[in-house]
Amino acid sequence: MWTEITITIFSKENCHKDIENTFEIFQSLEEEFSRFLVDSSLCKLNTERTLKVSGRFIDVIHKCKEIYADSDFYFNPLINLKTIGYSKDFDRHEFKKEETKVNLEFEKVEIVWNTMSLQEWQILDLGWIVKGYAVDKANEYLESKWYKDYIIDAGGDIYIAWIADDWKKTIVGIDSPFVKWDLLATLEIGNKSIATSGTYKRKWEIEWKEYNHIINPLTSMNTEEIVSITLIDVYCYRADAYATACIAMGLEKTLSFVKKKQIDAVIVCTNKKTYTTEGMKKYNIQFI
Repeated sequence: MWTEITITIFSKENCHKDIENTFEIFQSLEEEFSRFLVDSSLCKLNTERTLKVSGRFIDVIHKCKEIYADSDFYFNPLINLKTIGYSKDFDRHEFKKEETKVNLEFEKVEIVWNTMSLQEWQILDLGWIVKGYAVDKANEYLESKWYKDYIIDAGGDIYIAWIADDWKKTIVGIDSPFVKWDLLATLEIGNKSIATSGTYKRKWEIEWKEYNHIINPLTSMNTEEIVSITLIDVYCYRADAYATACIAMGLEKTLSFVKKKQIDAVIVCTNKKTYTTEGMKKYNIQFI
């Protein structure tokens, strides 16, 4: 997933095997959903157009359809980043736009039992949701092992389980989108997921024009208003996907959306204005 993953368990028991098993969950999801591994189920589906897939794959697609509808179609896993140059893994720094037709009618992606079918010109990219989904699956595993206090951090998609009464809640920092290695704010959180999405890390230039990895599916262009958004939810897949959708839809629609859905949010704009929902107060948010 091209991100650093950290698993921390606070326990007196020897939990090394369970930590290894948790990393294996991330590895197996990478092997199934990567768009850069030619043997992944995702790549095979994009190539063959029809493919028998796992129940886990079907589960992710159903969750995508849920977010697609909830976000008024601003979350759309049929966005094809090859059209703006993101055709190879980011670390290779090889960006070249590809001229190709794009079919964004996600409602027409077919699921019949365990078989999925794509329509012509449809290419799936599940990077907008799978990292958060992996955090949720890791959380399910650690819960099943009866751990109570732990942190799962997949490059800013985080779940924190915390019941230790004699300690304060875990303090999480939100990165500044403007100054590398600096923090924008801190907050206290427990037994919730938190996800931050932004346009300030994965960006590149082609012919002196700058691009980032989040596209408004209604315009097929980058949206410039929001540079970073942090959302809190019970489920990390939802916080992850909603965050991407919010950046795509822009500030005005995002403010209306998080209010309607009662999502706790911190929104940072490119002009450095910051918007915080009323619900963030319960997390003792402190701006630095």
